[in-house]
Amino acid sequence: MDVTVIGGGIAGLALAHQLAPDHDVTVLEASPGPRGGGYMIDFFGPGFVAAERMGIIDELRARGHVYEGVRYGTPDGAESGRIDVRPLAAALGGRYFSILRPEVELGLLAVLPRSVDLRYGARVVAVRDIGLQGGGSPRGALVELADGTTLASDLVVACDGVRSPVRERVAPGHGEIVPMGYRVASYLYPDPELAGELGERMLMTDTVGRVGWAYAAGDGRVGAMFAERNDAASTERPVPDRERLQCDFAGLHPQVDRVLANAPESFYDDLAAQAIAPRWSRGRVVLAGDAAHAPSLLAGQGTSLAIAGAEALARSLRAAGPHVEVGLVEYERRWRPTAEQVQLAGRRSASFFAPATRLQLRLQQIARRAVMLPGASLFAARSVLGH
Repeated sequence: MDVTVIGGGIAGLALAHQLAPDHDVTVLEASPGPRGGGYMIDFFGPGFVAAERMGIIDELRARGHVYEGVRYGTPDGAESGRIDVRPLAAALGGRYFSILRPEVELGLLAVLPRSVDLRYGARVVAVRDIGLQGGGSPRGALVELADGTTLASDLVVACDGVRSPVRERVAPGHGEIVPMGYRVASYLYPDPELAGELGERMLMTDTVGRVGWAYAAGDGRVGAMFAERNDAASTERPVPDRERLQCDFAGLHPQVDRVLANAPESFYDDLAAQAIAPRWSRGRVVLAGDAAHAPSLLAGQGTSLAIAGAEALARSLRAAGPHVEVGLVEYERRWRPTAEQVQLAGRRSASFFAPATRLQLRLQQIARRAVMLPGASLFAARSVLGH
């Protein structure tokens, strides 16, 4: 079967890895090459287990790191609390590490089968059905590119992110993102001195309405991420503005101010958002990864779901054989409950991501102390794994 994957990010590359032994796979990525920048994510849960089955976990783990934990800081530079990560990692049986999101992509590229036709700079402008048969069911789909070329396939998989243009075609009326009420920005920059100061603990500010993170990201680099509450009705992607970023997040912590002073002109800047679609496939076009079920940064398992969901889709197609539509239905039936559970967790945590009041902040501080109680790590691990 000829399969065209739209999007060469984490979901697209993971899916290509799984489909390549049985199918002819083409991956179309609009960017000119692998994407840099990005932010640190915690890799655990269903994606970790899927990566073990896929035989790629060693490649990813080699690019990751297990921090000692998080330290919380106030605007005057004082430390207001700590959370240790290693007890949770141990409770998860070692199935946990932190990794820069672009390193996940590079790790998947490193193990991508040579048979996969990966095309960078290939921007898709339209997808349409071809070869209609009895009952109007298509035999395939045609992908049109910005340069005027077309590509016919037996199956098209849209792995083109939370703002997927294909989602509206598959699930009319659900193409728009569902904002979670936060704007998030992130970047990496070289600063060996500050990286040494930060050491093995991430810094998170103990602040109201706005929050900042700073962490050593390896090779003398420092990673930064910022989040602030915004108009939950807005769906427009913000335009990165260095001066605005520095103004909006100044005064959170002395080390964060230093990070802000080194903000680049171009950086990741977007809304924390989910993708909600009542159906994930139509004909020979199917959604996967964030295009189908983005949980948002608030849930913290987008990368995990992208990899596990790609493996679930590949397994369902393999089991269905020539009956592609049956495989697509089975993929959604089996995988949707897990994805929706993580999305629900993200929505529930939205109001606490950056505390809106001093009272909320105080409650978070009390909750952090509870995390350090005996047995809390094991309880968290069981919650993560669904046991």
